Amino acid sequence: MKRVRGARREAEISEPGSEIDEAGPFLELAREIHAEVARIAADPSAHGDLLVELMDRIPRDERMKLAQAIFARLPPERQWAIIEEVYGDDEIGAYLDAERSARLAEARRGRERLELARGARVERRLDTRDVARNEVLTLGLFREQDAGEAVSRGHASSTCARRLVLTCTGDGTFQVIEDVFNPGGGYFVTAEYSEDTWRAEDRLPGHAVVRIGSMVEGEGGPSFDPVVYAGGRVDFETGGRQVRGRLHLGFAMLSDIDIFVR
Repeated sequence: MKRVRGARREAEISEPGSEIDEAGPFLELAREIHAEVARIAADPSAHGDLLVELMDRIPRDERMKLAQAIFARLPPERQWAIIEEVYGDDEIGAYLDAERSARLAEARRGRERLELARGARVERRLDTRDVARNEVLTLGLFREQDAGEAVSRGHASSTCARRLVLTCTGDGTFQVIEDVFNPGGGYFVTAEYSEDTWRAEDRLPGHAVVRIGSMVEGEGGPSFDPVVYAGGRVDFETGGRQVRGRLHLGFAMLSDIDIFVR
């Protein structure tokens, strides 16, 4: 049974598409290291002498990149023992500092994401200026009569007429990653909103820079407010123009958080 588990682990570590394949000029050496890691992972009694020798052939910067790719594939109980064999104290310190910084940054970002989502869920509105730079925001747009039900179901709604995936470039400005018509295939196409309408008049090209919000009528004419509302119409500002949207917000996702779903 132990051998079967070891074989399975070795197969998992040897899957195609490994991060090891990104090692560039050290590809062949990286593959040798990859095979040695698989051997160590499969045999708890194996020594890491050959791994130490192989790693010594790689410049320091590349060693740190490989550390992240290789040791993530080792059983947790073996990672630190092998790291101590392969790296000197200064490199271990640098590795730990880099890992700590990355994990702290991700934890901080995750906390900020949750706080923003909680506030938006309570208020039923999202101020797009509060979205962090490089954050991914996904909007599901629906016909007005479909939007109310969609808000309660979130991204599981099948009647989404248009899905926008955007990445924030800061201060309420976004770059378009994708703009897809009828992404779930469940939208019942009507003359009111069809693929021809979307393609000819609404579709945003990839990498277009936009602001998303609501056009507000005032004494001096409409103004643009970078806030979207659950179930409300979604308007745009792009290329110096304000564009009144045809569809309403059924769901909004901040990374993998469905904002308006309780």
